Formats: sequence, C-alpha cells, structure tokens
Amino acid sequence: MMKKVFAAILSIALIAGVSACGEKKAEGPDYADDEAMSIIAEGFSKRSSLIDKLKGQGKDTSESKNLQQIIQAEIDNDKPLKARQFKDSKLQEQIIAYLNSLDDQLAVVKKYSSTSAEYTTAWSEAYDKRSTILKTFVDKYGLKVDSKYQDTLDDLVRNGNSVQEKNETDQAINNLVSSAQFDRTEAEYGGYYTYSAVIENTSKINFSNVSLLLALYDADGVKVEETFANTSSWAAGEKVRFEAGTDVNAAQVKVSVSSYDVVK
Repeated sequence: MMKKVFAAILSIALIAGVSACGEKKAEGPDYADDEAMSIIAEGFSKRSSLIDKLKGQGKDTSESKNLQQIIQAEIDNDKPLKARQFKDSKLQEQIIAYLNSLDDQLAVVKKYSSTSAEYTTAWSEAYDKRSTILKTFVDKYGLKVDSKYQDTLDDLVRNGNSVQEKNETDQAINNLVSSAQFDRTEAEYGGYYTYSAVIENTSKINFSNVSLLLALYDADGVKVEETFANTSSWAAGEKVRFEAGTDVNAAQVKVSVSSYDVVK
C-alpha cells in the first residue's frame, strides 16, 4: 500500500515538474531576429503590390493621397516589430531606424506640397535613409523579396550604395579640413589680411573644385564675415595651400567644407 502511495506521489511530482518546466520555457522572450527579414520583405511586397494595383487603376502613385496609402501599407505591416525583442541589438537598431524612415516619408508627404522645394529636399533625405538601411538588410541580414519586386529592391540598394559612398567621401574631406589652422598675415600697406593653410590630402580620393568656407569671428565671438578659399584640384597625397583675402582682422577662423567634386 505504501509503495502505491509513494508511486502516486512521485508521478504527481514528476508531472508538476514537467509542467513547471514547460511554463518556464513559455515565459521566455519571443525574439524577432529569425523572422524580422521576412516581415520586412512582406511589408516591402505589400507596398510594391499596392503601387502596381493603383497604377493598374490609372492612378498617379506620386499624388499625396495615394502615396500616403502606399507608405501606410508598409508601416502597418512592419510596425509590430517596434515592440518586439531582439537578441541582436544592432539588428534591432536597424529595424527601428527603418521604421522611422517610413514614418519620415509619411510625414513629408503629409506636410509638404509635392511641387515644393521643401518636399524635394525632405523626400530625398527620407528616401536615402530608407535605401541605405535596405542595403544593410540585404548585405548583412540576407533580406530577400518576391522576384517580381527584385528590380525595385535593386534600384534602392544601388541608391543606398551611392549614399554610403557620398557619406564616406564627406567624412574623408571633412576630416582633412577639420584640423586645418589658417594663419593670418597683414599686407604691407595695412588693412588687408590673408588667411592661408597648407593641407595635405591624406585620403585616397582625388578631389576637384574644392571650396572651403572660412567664418571670421571678432574678439567677442561675433561672426563678422564669411569668405572662401578654393582650389581647382586636390589629388590624393597632394599638399595644397588654401588662401582667402579680406579686410577683416579676425580673432578666430572656423573652417568647413562648402562644396567639392570627386575625380572619377
């Protein structure tokens, strides 16, 4: 009799233990890492499909009302990812950034007229941001979309490549210029000053038509004037003297890159 009672108690304990273990497993985080790219791909396809549908109906997909609907379709599909947990924090950062880029696109369409300069600038920024992140999804996380929308994704990734290259080039020339010290010399006849600096192009990029903006400040920290120091060419490894002349006797000079071209 005691053996039967002991066996029954042991069975109950084992069942309870297994049940408790099952409950503990069920309580673990529901990470989104493995399904994130499939969700992004689904949202991309829904957006692309809606574009095709509206075009098939003879509607202008660049019109504000239609474009809002197109962007919203992708947002509605992807937004649950914002509340999900990820093992890979870098992936989570990219997902959040992508969702924010969609929100940015929607905000631009709602705020500006599509014929305004503000729209063109803001839309380009949001478009570049989205395409750059899509490039990261493809390169690092294996994003794949339906074959019928592959050309669309390829176009966006190409733009992402261009944006990334531009950002890297911007950083390279800004790094060259940021540490430059412009010396001031006064002309013999007085009242006219030349500001000059010799800067070496230590990057591997050949620049042309480089224009540096020199902001001139007085002793009170007030910006008195802006002037430019230019060069038509600045090859990799080359030292160039940048100069600008003015009648302002500045106490401080702050330099930044105004514009440049790259020699291909």
